[in-house]
Formats: sequence, C-alpha cells, structure tokens
Amino acid sequence: MSKVIEYYFSPVSGYAYLGHQALMALARETGAHVRFLPIIPHQVYEAAETVAPFDQSEVRRSYRIEDQARWARLRGLRMAKVPTHYPTCPRLAGRVILAAGRLGLDQDAISMACLRGVWAEGRNIADPGDLGEALRQIDMPAFELLHVAESEEIRDEADAVTQRAIAAGVFGSPTYVIEGERFWGQDRIDFMRETLMKAAA
Repeated sequence: MSKVIEYYFSPVSGYAYLGHQALMALARETGAHVRFLPIIPHQVYEAAETVAPFDQSEVRRSYRIEDQARWARLRGLRMAKVPTHYPTCPRLAGRVILAAGRLGLDQDAISMACLRGVWAEGRNIADPGDLGEALRQIDMPAFELLHVAESEEIRDEADAVTQRAIAAGVFGSPTYVIEGERFWGQDRIDFMRETLMKAAA
C-alpha cells in the first residue's frame, strides 16, 4: 500500500507554486499518493495565531521576494516578484481543485494552473472568467468545474479540509503531512524523501 502525502496548500501561495512540481516528482519517485487539500488560509493563520505573509513586516516581505527569486531560478520557473493580483481570495480556486477530485480530473495539473496563473501569468484566480481561462488553457472543462465548485457539497468539503488542517497543526502553505509528521515549506522535500524511503525499506 502506497504512502499518502497530505498536501495542505493555498492556491495563491508562492512557495506552494515553487514546490509543486518537486512534490509531484517526489510522489512519482517514491510511489506515494498525493492528497490535494486546498486550505482557506486566513482561517488557518488565525487558528495558529500567526501572521499572513502579506501582513508581515516590510523586512520579511522583502526577504521573501529575494528568496522566492532564488528558488524560481533553481526550479526553472517564471515568477513575478509581486503578482498583479496578490493577495487574492483563494476560495474559488480551492473549491475547483476539490471539484476536480470529485470529477476524477487531474488535480495536479489544475493546482499548477492556479498557482502558475497567480505567479507567472498575472491572473486573478478569484475571478471565474480568469480562472476559467486558466483551466481551458490546460484543456479542462472549465464550465463544469466552476459549476460543481459552487455546490453546497464542495463548499462544505472546503470548510472541512480547512478544519482538518487546523486539527493537524498546519500553520502555513505549503505543509505536507506523512502519517502525522509535518513538513512545512517546499524546502523540506528532501526530508520527505528520506521519510518515504525509510517507510518503503
């Protein structure tokens, strides 16, 4: 039975964008299954009594821009220093990712389309039209996804995912959880590999 990586992230998170492809490569390498769990970040921050990235001091915000630029070069990703639409509400995009799971569609590709949309394409993924265009760009059924995302069932699931994140001790995006062990930040991929390899031995 393959290990499960619980992937708690905000669809507008810069570090989730930087780590997404590395995460999926790790899952392929180790045979792990990724469970996509998009959070409502402000609720997670409030529960953890921590400050949202965009509300931090100017010194911390300026450092994050420098650090993200370094990681973007390392990962070979285009990344704006400050996206055109940031911060923006991640709720709709998060529900679309959950709807994709219900419909049996590629949550990996859809999550990356949301993250890339914010950080490399100047999209406002809180806007149904802009988000729909990002989905059509990767040949996904935008109308169906957006429709299912508005259902009461998916809204309830989105709330439940966030409460699950809070219960798991998540306080930032991305956070990966393997059998209860937390790994905060995309720079923890190597530690995750070590954990998954030990489990497979």
